[in-house]
Amino acid sequence: MNNHYIEHSRSGCALLGALATIAAINRVVPVVHSTAGCSIQYQEGIVPFGGSTPSGAQWGAPLSSSNISQKHVVFGGGSRLREQLKNTVKVVSADLFVVLTGCATEMVGDDIRAMTKEGREQGFPVICANTPGFGGSFHRGYQQAIRALIEQLPELQVEATPRNSLVNIWGVVPQQDAFWYGHLQQIEALLDESGIVANTLFGGERGLKEWKDIPYAALNVVVSQWGRETAILLEQKYGTPWIEVAGLPIGPLATDRLIQAIANYLPLDADALQSIQQRKQQQFSRTLATLGPVYYRIGLQREFAIVGELSLVSGVVYFLAHSLGLIPKLAIITDVRADEHSEAVTTSLIGVAGSSDISVEYSEDAGEIRDLLRSSDAELLIGSSLEREIAEELNVPLLAIFFPVADSLILNRGYLGDSGALALIEDIGGAILRSSRSAVSVDRVAQCAG
Repeated sequence: MNNHYIEHSRSGCALLGALATIAAINRVVPVVHSTAGCSIQYQEGIVPFGGSTPSGAQWGAPLSSSNISQKHVVFGGGSRLREQLKNTVKVVSADLFVVLTGCATEMVGDDIRAMTKEGREQGFPVICANTPGFGGSFHRGYQQAIRALIEQLPELQVEATPRNSLVNIWGVVPQQDAFWYGHLQQIEALLDESGIVANTLFGGERGLKEWKDIPYAALNVVVSQWGRETAILLEQKYGTPWIEVAGLPIGPLATDRLIQAIANYLPLDADALQSIQQRKQQQFSRTLATLGPVYYRIGLQREFAIVGELSLVSGVVYFLAHSLGLIPKLAIITDVRADEHSEAVTTSLIGVAGSSDISVEYSEDAGEIRDLLRSSDAELLIGSSLEREIAEELNVPLLAIFFPVADSLILNRGYLGDSGALALIEDIGGAILRSSRSAVSVDRVAQCAG
């Protein structure tokens, strides 16, 4: 048997993905039914590297765990879960508790549905999701947690009349997208300018109230492949149509493309939309014009390689290629397996880049990714903190914007819309200026200042 071991995988297991998803909903508390190590792995291996802290208490969302031991693996952990759930409800104020299972309890066969039903009969607001780590990746956990909420929340079992301006946003995965909170806020803001109400569901004060609004949306908008399953489920459940966009919207061109796609389903004023987009394009162009002298001084037009999740990779490649003139050399997609839809994704990325010269690869293996980057001859790397070593080896600038991000403080910023696009330009320019190839010496700065 020929085994392949992945070096430094940048995607956790399904349980960790479900944990991050539930923790990102205000006053919804995850109860982990597994060993202590699962919760520790989330707190130490995901939260510090996935951007802003999840919603909830000052130091992050409260996290409860049954912390099962060897005897529970042998004899079953149902009694331990019952005890933990009762204690959690006593000390944590929440609108909903969600029991999430790990590998050990799934292999033992603990009946968590019976346990949570028993809890509801005692008046506890509790539902459950089967999320063993062996069931898939972090992204799969995101999908499973959302499905559990949609199928088990009693408030969502309704026949609803759609509100013409309301749309649900799916596919931004909390913590796996290091800028998830900022990106959701930016989507809200850029759609609000066009009279569209975005129900983003995660982060800040967004809690069960927003989830209860799901059936009333006139449209579900999928911004990555990881929201597709949810959109299909909601179409089956409520008859809500859905659309999928090719990448997160960075800059005015991509924003206009997103709004026009939504406008095909909503009764929006076409003339007003056109006027808004023209004004925003003019403002963006005026700001971008000030970049001229710096663009050539620091050599901003470079061939670049990018490593990360498909939705943000597509958005960055489209903006840098079409609005800034950078040349995409290599794209390495980390959340799509080479044997899953890779041909369609490659075709889509070539279209996004506007060039067939871009090479598209699929890997989450850090060693394989390093080898691909070595052979790319790229002059700029956009990836994660895992690419720091190879960037130093190749002596090229690195901008780390994909999980894991270990050397940046991220609260609520992001790269979407016009303001986000300008922030991306600033960050790329800063990475180039800090690199050994083009950094200005302290002595020269002192001479100019003096």
